Parts: sequence; structure tokens; C-alpha cells
Amino acid sequence: MQADEHIRYVPESPSVDSRLVILAAIGSLLLVAIAIGLFYEIYQHSVPIKDLPPPQTFAAPRVTTSQAEVAERERLASEQKQRLDTWRWVNDEHTLVQIPIDRAMQLLAQRGHDAWAPLLPAAPALSSPTAGAQNATTAPHVKSEPPPAPGGQP
Repeated sequence: MQADEHIRYVPESPSVDSRLVILAAIGSLLLVAIAIGLFYEIYQHSVPIKDLPPPQTFAAPRVTTSQAEVAERERLASEQKQRLDTWRWVNDEHTLVQIPIDRAMQLLAQRGHDAWAPLLPAAPALSSPTAGAQNATTAPHVKSEPPPAPGGQP
């Protein structure tokens, strides 16, 4: 029976010594703070500090135009305005007409929701590539008449 008395199980105390945990935490924080301070001092002594140059002020822009440049700009502006405001043939075959921008906007407004629909119906799909090639080489060239210009101008 004496052997049974020596094997007696005694559980460990459930309490933890908090002083030991607090000392370990303080020691870890102190070690991190010392490492950061050491690295900061090494950085300050190793890396030279460069001063930024003072900001520069730029000269004010000087825009000088000659009378020739002003005349050229006015000529270009009047030419562009004339192209937007007149009727004219766009190509030499007289198959395409350019209309004034105001009239074009009126025509688009009159079409309403269909303003951006295609002007011509879509061509039917071809049955084969050879039929498409034959159609492209043998199709007659059809000229269409332009719409009459208001006031009788072409």
C-alpha cells in the first residue's frame, strides 16, 4: 500500500502568476521600442537630408498675334461658317449633297424617334462568298438624284 500513497495525483493550481505575464509584456514592448529607436538613429545618420529647392515662378505667357494671323483665323472661321450654312455638291458626280446644318437639324427633328434609323434598308444576306463576289463585280452602278435644294440652288 505504500506504493499507492506515492502516486497520488495533485492537480496544478488554476491561477496564473499575472506578475510574470505583465513583466514579459513590458519586456517585449521595451525591446520593440529600443529596436525602433535604434533603426531611427541609424536612418538619421545614414541618409542625408535634402532640402527642397525654392519654388520657381514662371513668366506670364505672352501671346502676340500679328495682323496676318488674325486675318487667317477670321478667314478660316468665315470659311467654316459658310460650309455649315450653304448647299453644295460634295462630290464631282453630283450624287451627294451637303445641306446647311440648321436644315439638317430640322429634318432630324421631323423624323422624331426614327431620326437615327438607317436611311436605306439593310441589304439581304448573301448565300455564299462566291455569290457575293459575283454580285460585287456584276452589279450595275445606280445613280440616285439628290433632293431638290430650297430656292433652286444645287
